[in-house]
Amino acid sequence: MFLGKKVGARLDELEVASTPWTVTRTITAPDLTYRLLRREPAFSALPSARLREIASLLAFLFQHTRVWHLVWVESVPGPGIFEDSRTIRAGTSKESVAELARTVGMDVELEGGLWVATAKAKLSAEWSKLTRSTVCIGTETETRGALTLPVPSGGMDIALWQLESRLTRRLALRPGVRLSPDPQPAWVEMAMSTPSPRSTYGAASPRV
Repeated sequence: MFLGKKVGARLDELEVASTPWTVTRTITAPDLTYRLLRREPAFSALPSARLREIASLLAFLFQHTRVWHLVWVESVPGPGIFEDSRTIRAGTSKESVAELARTVGMDVELEGGLWVATAKAKLSAEWSKLTRSTVCIGTETETRGALTLPVPSGGMDIALWQLESRLTRRLALRPGVRLSPDPQPAWVEMAMSTPSPRSTYGAASPRV
């Protein structure tokens, strides 16, 4: 994964070289699109009949991608022994789980730590159903990781990477749907202004 031909070279370019890859993607059926649109402030005030018409033209695109996120990188002179201990955070915070619940369209109540423990299994199942891939959403944890490595005389670059899953949702036209360029329906601007939520979680592991 290191880009330079010598120790310490191009470390600042390391993270941008990590490209996300798509695990799976799917679009929502009109009924689920309708239920999700009812939760969006821009659409919630529209009459049900109008909202169902819009749901037949629009869909929510759910996507599960993964990426290696650079936690830290150091260039260490040698020879010697590199020893380090750092706190690694992994999993999903309560705030992110709450946003993910809203993204999926679930009714989940916040009740402190017990809420997250209860919700994660439901959310995992819901996302797995939507994206047709296995998604395990765990509570946020912190661990203290120790690393001990022999460093050769020429030195060594050491990096800690975290494999993250990114769960995103955005509004899009259904396949095959075409809108006349002028005049466009008023809801087009509403759809464009609808936020595209993203939740990220992962677990850290060393890469040398």
